Amino acid sequence: MVSSGCKDSKIEGHAGSDSAKSKSDYFAKIDESNNCGQFWSLESKVIPKGYYVCPMGNTETDKNYPELRKGLPYTNMCQSLAGIVNRAVENKEVDDAIWLEDPNNRYSYTLCKEDLKKQGSKEISKLDGIALLKSGVFSQLIKGYVLTDVTKNPESSPVAAVASHVHSAIIVDIRDKAVYDELGLRMVYDARKKTTKDAWKEFKDKCNNKSLVLMGSLTNDMKDFAIVNRLFVLNIRNDKGHNWELLDDVLDWLAPCSPIYGWEDLDEHSFVQKISEKGHLMVPCNYYMNMSLTSLNYSQNQKDLLVNVINPANRIYPENDTNKYISYYLSDGDNVQWVFHIWYNDWFKHSQAKNVKLSFGIPSTNLSMIAPPVYKNIVDHQGVENTLVENCGGGYIYIDDFASANGKDTQKELNILANKVSAHMRQHRVKVLGLFTNDAKSEKAQNAYKTFIKANNWLEGIIVVQYVPYNGGHGETYWYTNNDGIEIPVITVRYTIWNFGKNNSGGQGTPAYVANLLKKEQPDFSLIDIHAWSSFADISNSDDEVGETAKGNVSGAGAAAMCQRRLPANFKCVSLQEFIWRMRMKHNKEQTSKLLGMYK
Repeated sequence: MVSSGCKDSKIEGHAGSDSAKSKSDYFAKIDESNNCGQFWSLESKVIPKGYYVCPMGNTETDKNYPELRKGLPYTNMCQSLAGIVNRAVENKEVDDAIWLEDPNNRYSYTLCKEDLKKQGSKEISKLDGIALLKSGVFSQLIKGYVLTDVTKNPESSPVAAVASHVHSAIIVDIRDKAVYDELGLRMVYDARKKTTKDAWKEFKDKCNNKSLVLMGSLTNDMKDFAIVNRLFVLNIRNDKGHNWELLDDVLDWLAPCSPIYGWEDLDEHSFVQKISEKGHLMVPCNYYMNMSLTSLNYSQNQKDLLVNVINPANRIYPENDTNKYISYYLSDGDNVQWVFHIWYNDWFKHSQAKNVKLSFGIPSTNLSMIAPPVYKNIVDHQGVENTLVENCGGGYIYIDDFASANGKDTQKELNILANKVSAHMRQHRVKVLGLFTNDAKSEKAQNAYKTFIKANNWLEGIIVVQYVPYNGGHGETYWYTNNDGIEIPVITVRYTIWNFGKNNSGGQGTPAYVANLLKKEQPDFSLIDIHAWSSFADISNSDDEVGETAKGNVSGAGAAAMCQRRLPANFKCVSLQEFIWRMRMKHNKEQTSKLLGMYK
């Protein structure tokens, strides 16, 4: 049942019926890889003949580090050099690129570099940023330098990133000015006393409004990508307060449904709420390098990126089922940099993940564009019982407030987003969607659920996490019909395993606390969210509900296992996909049985 999916490069809802006289292969129920307008990440397409590896050092955000090849001044320079050179590759001005070396030697970057080689590029040599400048190989591209003073004026750093792509100039800090003067470079723009507001006034018209980099001023992250794509770079926190009004102006200027890459060290709700209301997509992507190369030709590299799924038609559904079903789900899967960098070993391949059939939200839409090789590594090593979920529907957003700002056509923009996400899911065989809300029960949230269900007739279920508390829906399930008349469940989190110290309450707390609630309340179906950043002490099978809050190293799947081992045998933990189908069978047996009977 492989479908061509998209028509005339337009995003459309998928309303076609799957009824067929002969049984079809459930696993082949995918759309062929095709660019039908669903891609929102900016894309470089010219393959460099070769690339230089540029070491970045280990103190990349330390503004006061005195050594020439250390600290923020040095890494800002390297980021800007890579951005200018890699933009020139895309413009066919030079043949060779710069790859910024990860100081932590993470496997994810190795995968992406190997993929770059498979596309025909080869490593030339390893040279630090200053050595590259001295070599003269890119001298024709560098028109001078933008001068910063990150110690006295941290905002000179994001200002310089924008000025860098405007003037084709590397970023140099006052700390190192004499070194670059000796190389024969001259200052073409002085950012030492400039603010981000100044940069907006001066350079707005020279920036690409299809994306934005949002990063703290004392970071180097994402500057190379910003320069390659001529993006504005914005920090919210500054020495005098915050750039909230500027954020509003920039969000209004962006094209609809634009990705915003990076992160800010603030209360996350304060800026993600604004981004959601303006109809854009927050893509948590700090600590990231080389995005123009890790995503190179991503639209042509979407084949074979298929998640593993169970065949629900092969499960047994007893007539009088007295079992209680549990599905454990790990939080925070919208976080691209976490999933890219350290999630794989410590969470995804946790020794208990298979036993508790832990399901994982992943940034499926964004990661498949930003780093197809890393996405492929995940799906290639995914256990079939560890359901992968498209987390948050396109980015970290509160879907009930998406495009709700004055002047926005909320339903139109919601439809566009839902159809784009649907195309990604159908082409990658992702069956379950996770959404994040401010109020899981609100009318606005209900409308969003219905919109996503109408956009994708292959969607098997939606799970919903509320910002505060995660289990704000208290396990309630809503049912809405898709365009084939099939009822699809929208399942809210019932309990959350989260270390709040001694403050277990409202269905959120330690594994022992949640296990005791399960035994007391006896719900038929319980979706349990595992807070990714909580860790617990192992106190064996004790029913002490606060003992596990002591300092410990059990987290993720391990925390789920501590809950599960306290439960009677009739509490069955199953994959999220199976959980959804068992819920559908109990809710509407006739319809579900008929549907499953169509598959072999």
